[in-house]
Amino acid sequence: MSTSYFILSKASADTTSTTDNADNQIVYLNDSRLSYILPQTLMSCYCDYGLFEAGLIEWSKQFCNTNATFLDIGAHTGTYTVSLSKHCKRVVSFEPQRMTYYALCGSVALSNLRNVLCLQVGLGSPDQVGPRLLNIVSMDGGGSSIHAQQVTIMGQEEIVIQTLDELAQCYGIADVGFVKMDVEDNEHFVLLGAERTLRASNYPPILFECNKPADNIQLFDYMTSLGYHVVRVSGTSNMFLGTIAQ
Repeated sequence: MSTSYFILSKASADTTSTTDNADNQIVYLNDSRLSYILPQTLMSCYCDYGLFEAGLIEWSKQFCNTNATFLDIGAHTGTYTVSLSKHCKRVVSFEPQRMTYYALCGSVALSNLRNVLCLQVGLGSPDQVGPRLLNIVSMDGGGSSIHAQQVTIMGQEEIVIQTLDELAQCYGIADVGFVKMDVEDNEHFVLLGAERTLRASNYPPILFECNKPADNIQLFDYMTSLGYHVVRVSGTSNMFLGTIAQ
């Protein structure tokens, strides 16, 4: 079964607008296309340059496998999720921030993707499990973190943290072939709550962001202890790839 979608938008100037069809706008989305719901605050950048990290997304396709699961941890509105879904057996995407999560789900639905599971949850260590305050630092949903920030905090939102190992058991997450992780300084804690799942999948490649490697020695040391060899991704300043050392 396959469902296609279109977008109907109505004026919202008053409460009677639902019965007024004069200004209706309809956008039909060809169901063979991939659709991305993106932050309006960055529209000019997307128009001029296309998807952020487009080159990195293309490069990541080499780690995807149509017989394996891709984990998009810190999925934002789903550029990796949507772009890589056709190259994976299954995608499980994690995004805790409410409106960003809704945009992620919209991107998946409008792209008519049947192999994607979106979860509104943050991943972390067993010690972090439970409700946490997420510090929001931008209008586009990027950069939000449960950790203290050195920039202006625009607001806070309560989210729920769970471990990957817990969720893997609940949702049957297995045969993980590739992991992308962008969780604003919580990467080490995510791995602490994911060791069982990673081990069961023979420690798949992990692409992750780290803006301040010198302040995240624990993360790199922990990955090394699991058997990963970590290198900076060429052409980037803050993206790293961990693969099992040969």
